[in-house]
Amino acid sequence: MLAVDMSEIIIFSLRVFQACLLLAAAGLVLWLICLIALPGLFSGPPFVGTGPESLRTMIALARLRPNELVIDLGSGDGRLLLAAARSGCRAVGYEMNPFLVLSSRLAISRQGLQRRVRVVWGDFWKAELKDADVVTVFGFSTIMGRLAAKFSAELKPGARVVSERYRLAGWPITEQVDGVFLYVKGGAGAVDVTAT
Repeated sequence: MLAVDMSEIIIFSLRVFQACLLLAAAGLVLWLICLIALPGLFSGPPFVGTGPESLRTMIALARLRPNELVIDLGSGDGRLLLAAARSGCRAVGYEMNPFLVLSSRLAISRQGLQRRVRVVWGDFWKAELKDADVVTVFGFSTIMGRLAAKFSAELKPGARVVSERYRLAGWPITEQVDGVFLYVKGGAGAVDVTAT
């Protein structure tokens, strides 16, 4: 009789464990859906993470110097902010998707970079850029004209803008590497590359 009771307990325990695994898997799927599919509910484009090669190119083109202020518009999961902080910069990201903000803040905390990196949950159109040394953006073509006007009005002379994939309307490209564009506000020696 005791052996039967013990086997029932084991079977019950295995079923509970299986249910917990299924619940955890469902939670993971829901989290991924929130990260990828829900940004549209927060008036932003879908999250497209910067790949490792593009990230290295963006950091190299920005020519970051210690203690510079890097602002990332649409900071996503924070990977560019973390790279800037590891280069000795201060970094501020603006992100509309609260799930990506949470994910970024957790990554920042795990790496102990809270003193160098901050993520703002909000609309980057309201961000003040006057103190930025470098601004990074992966904006879609539909907003690049408006961003160019914001940069012209707010950035200090010599500030650098690094854009992945999409060009800034009316700004001459200073340098271009593999679909990443560097612009310098009022920069001398800029190369005017017409849009194709």
